[in-house]
This record gives sequence, C-alpha cells and structure tokens, in this order.
Amino acid sequence: MQDDAQLAISPTQDAPIRRFVVLALSIAGGAVVFAATTPFATSLRGVVGPTIADAARPALAAAAVLAAFAVATALAAIVARLVNACVGLFVLGCGVGYLAMRSGAVAEFAFGDSSIGAAAIELAVWALLAIGACHLIFKTGGALPDLPPTHEDDLDRPTGRAARSAWFAACFAPLAAWAVAVNDTKGQAILAALMAGFVTGAAGRAFAPRTNPVYLAAAPIAVFAAVFGYFAFALKGDLAAGFVDGSLPGLVRLMPTDIVAGSFAGVSLGFGFMRSFVAQER
Repeated sequence: MQDDAQLAISPTQDAPIRRFVVLALSIAGGAVVFAATTPFATSLRGVVGPTIADAARPALAAAAVLAAFAVATALAAIVARLVNACVGLFVLGCGVGYLAMRSGAVAEFAFGDSSIGAAAIELAVWALLAIGACHLIFKTGGALPDLPPTHEDDLDRPTGRAARSAWFAACFAPLAAWAVAVNDTKGQAILAALMAGFVTGAAGRAFAPRTNPVYLAAAPIAVFAAVFGYFAFALKGDLAAGFVDGSLPGLVRLMPTDIVAGSFAGVSLGFGFMRSFVAQER
C-alpha cells in the first residue's frame, strides 16, 4: 500500500527534475548547433563577424546560421511541448546567444568596414524568422498553462486587438537598451538586449494579461530594425571616427545577434516575471 502511494506521487516529484534535464539538454543542443556556424561566419579579420554581411563568405554564413536556427527552433518546439512555450522561447534565445557571445562587438563593426544599413536589413530578416519560430513554438506547445482560452477573438487570437496592444510594448525596448548599454563590451551589449526583451515581455503582459504572447518576441527585433534603418539614413561620416570620438549612438553597440538573443530570452523572462503582478480576470 505504501509502495502504491509512493508510485502515485513520484511523477509529480520527478517533474522538476525532468524539467531541469530537458532545459539543460536543449540549451546545450542549441549552443552546439550554433557553435557549428562559427567557421562559416568568420570574417577576413579572423573573428566571427558582428553581422552576417561581415563574414568572409556572407552567403555561406547566412545558410549556416539559417540551418542552425531551424534546428534550434525545432529543439525549442520540443521544449515547448514538454514544458511550455515561454521556456521554448528562452531556449531558442540561449542558442542564438551563444553565437552572439562568439561574434564581434561594436569595435569590430566600426573598424571592419561594416554598414548600419546592412545591419538593419539583417534585423528585418531576423524579425521574419522570429515570427516563424514563434508560430511553430506556440503551435507545438499550445497556450500557456496560466492563460486558458477565453473564447473571445480579441483576446485569444495571436494577432487580435490584445496581442497588438502587447506588441506596442516593444517601443520601450530601445529605451531600456540605451539605459543599460553604457560601454562598448560585448557582455554589456547582450545584457542591454536582454533587458530590452525583458521590458517588452513584462510590459506586454501588463498590456494584455490574458493573451498568449505568440509573436511578442519578434516585436523588439522589428523595432530595432526600424531604429537601425533610421540610423543608416541619419548618421553621416565614418563609423570608425564615430566610435573613436564617441558620437556613435549607444544603440549601435548592440549587434543583430545580440538583439535576437535578448529578444527571445528576455521576453520569456519578462512575461514570466509579471505572472505574480498581473491579475488574471476570469
């Protein structure tokens, strides 16, 4: 009788262990697949380019990163199925984060004959890829456990009125990143991007507390693409000179992969953080 009772409660007791194992293995798997892209993304200067356009062979680098992103998205979808979709977003962000940590910082961007316009285009492509990845992750993982369907189109649809209100939260992302990116190091840039995603996720849940954040992680990437597009037209002069004299905008310290990694991981963390602060009306 006692053995039966122990067997009855063991699945619940093992759930945190299984969750940890799944999370650890998936993060490691994402890092491995993106580590395989670094030889293809290396620039002529011998470092992984801060953008794909900086690679010695951009087309090959783009193909390798796209393949790695597809595999990492599949891993994230599996995690979404086994745990939940927000954890899947975090796993995908960690995978891209490995590539971000290995890639060049703003110094390599400024002195490597890079282009802000090319970075803006790359971010726009990343935003489209993020939309597809988010769709797959939530399609596989389903609605978050604490956000049951309300049977109201404005609340349940991933592109409904509530979801669009949540996307507006991404407008705060550049402000959050600007406040954090106070130096030119790669770690500071990734932290700034993570904070931008965190603020988007937290504010997005505050704006739409009963709506699943299906495409929310793609919103800050799209906003940064617009910001970089503006810089491409507004900034005059040489990037290296701007880096030396300090006139280069602080947001340019964030490279595309930094922003993508921070958006996925930060949005999932921010959205989960607000769970205890936002009332769920039924």
